[in-house]
Amino acid sequence: MNPKRDERKQNRSSKSPTKSSSDQPRRPASFGSEVQQFVQQVESLARATDMTMKTMGEAMDKAAKSFTAFMKAKGVHSVEEDGSESYRIKPEDLTSFKRHQKDLLSCALALRNVPRIFLSSLVHRYDAYLGRFLRVAFYVKPELLNASQRPLTFTELVALSSVEAAREYIIEKEVETVIRDSHAAQFDWMESRFGLQLRKDLPAWQRFVEITERRNLFVHCDGVVSSQYLAVCGKHGVALPDKVKVGAELDVTPDYFSQAVECVLEVGVKLGHVLWRKLQPDKLREADNALHLTTYDVLAEERYSLAKILLHFAVDTLKKQASEEFRCMNLINLAIAHNFSGEREQALSILKSYDWSASEEKYKLAVAVLEHRHADAVRMMKAIGASGSITRVDYSSWPLFKEFRHRPEFLATYRELFGEDFVLPNTDFDEAKQENKTSEPTKASSVPRKARERALRDR
Repeated sequence: MNPKRDERKQNRSSKSPTKSSSDQPRRPASFGSEVQQFVQQVESLARATDMTMKTMGEAMDKAAKSFTAFMKAKGVHSVEEDGSESYRIKPEDLTSFKRHQKDLLSCALALRNVPRIFLSSLVHRYDAYLGRFLRVAFYVKPELLNASQRPLTFTELVALSSVEAAREYIIEKEVETVIRDSHAAQFDWMESRFGLQLRKDLPAWQRFVEITERRNLFVHCDGVVSSQYLAVCGKHGVALPDKVKVGAELDVTPDYFSQAVECVLEVGVKLGHVLWRKLQPDKLREADNALHLTTYDVLAEERYSLAKILLHFAVDTLKKQASEEFRCMNLINLAIAHNFSGEREQALSILKSYDWSASEEKYKLAVAVLEHRHADAVRMMKAIGASGSITRVDYSSWPLFKEFRHRPEFLATYRELFGEDFVLPNTDFDEAKQENKTSEPTKASSVPRKARERALRDR
C-alpha cells in the first residue's frame, strides 16, 4: 500500500490552479486497494470506538462511585414529607461537591457526545473512500469525463502545465462536486453515469440513509430531529419509531453504532465491487480474490451477520465469477456462516443447492464436516494427505473445523498425517472476545443509569 496516497490536496482552493515545476499528476491507487483500505479504516474505527467507550465507561463508574461516597460521607440526609430523599451540603464542603459534580457531568457528557463523533467519523470514512474510488474510475475510464459539464476558463487553462494536469484538475473538481452532494444524490449520479441500478439489490439502503442523515443532525443540529431529517427518511422509505418527531433528540447507543458499522461496510464493499467489475471486467479474478479475502476475514472473526450479507452478495448478486473455484469457496463459507449462527437447516440447504461430485477433495471434505458425516470426513482427510490442498495451518485456522477439530477421530487422523498432536488454537482474537465478555459493565449503556441521568439533567 502506498503510504502517500492519502496525502492528496483535498481542500484546494476553487481559484485557478497554479503551475509548479514538480506538478506531476498523481496516479490513483487501484480499485482493489481502495476497497481494502476502506475496510481497514472502518474496522480500525470500530475497534477504537470499543476501546474508547470502555475507558470512558470505567471513568464514569469511578466518578459515580466517588460522587456517591462523597454524598454519603458529607451530605446531610433528610426524608421529605412525600417520602423523597435529599441531601444538603455544608458550606465548607461546597467546593469539593462542585468538583465531584463536575467530574460526573464531564463523564456523562463524554458518554453522550463521543459516540456521536465516532458516527460522524464513520460517515466521513465512507465519503473519503467514495471520493478516492471515483478518482480511480475516472483514470480507468477517461471517457467518463466526456459527460462532464465543467468548463475551463482561459486563465485556468494557462495555469495548467499539461493536458494531464488539466485532466487531474477536472477530475478533482468533478469528484468534489459529487462528494459535496447528499448521499442519495451521489447514488443518483453514479446510477446515471455508470448505467447501473445500484440500489436494486441493496436492502441496507434505508438504514444507510438514516445513518447519514443522523450524522447530519449531530453535525448541524446537536442531534435534534429536524423536518429535513424526517422528509429525507420518509422519501427513501425509512421506518422510524413513533417517538422520532421534530424536536426529539437522537443518540448513538453501542448497538446502533455496531449496526451502523456493519451497514456502512456492506454499502461500501458492495458498491466498490459492483463498479469494479463494471469498469474493469478483465480484472474479474482479482476482484473475486479480494472479495473472498474480505469475507474470509469477517468469517474468521465470527462476525456471522456481516459474513452472510457479503457472501450472499458474492453468491446470489454477482452472477459471474472468474472460476468455479470461487463459487465453491463462497458457497462453503456461506454455509459455515449460517451453520455457526444457529441456522443449520439453511446451511444444509445451501450445500444441497450445488453438485459437489466433480469438485476438489477439499470441498467434499468441507461438505462432509458441515453435514456431520465424520467418518467420510476422516476418509477424505487421509485422501488429501499431509501435503495436499489442506495444510496443517488450514486445520487450525479455517472456521470450517471449529467444532470438528475437537473430535477424537479428527485428533487421531491429524496425528497420523502430521506425526504430531494437534494443538487447539488460542489466538489473541479468542482472548479479546473473552475479555469483552467479562467487561460488559464498562459499556455506556451499563453505567449507573441514575448517575448519568442526574449529571445530564443538572448540567
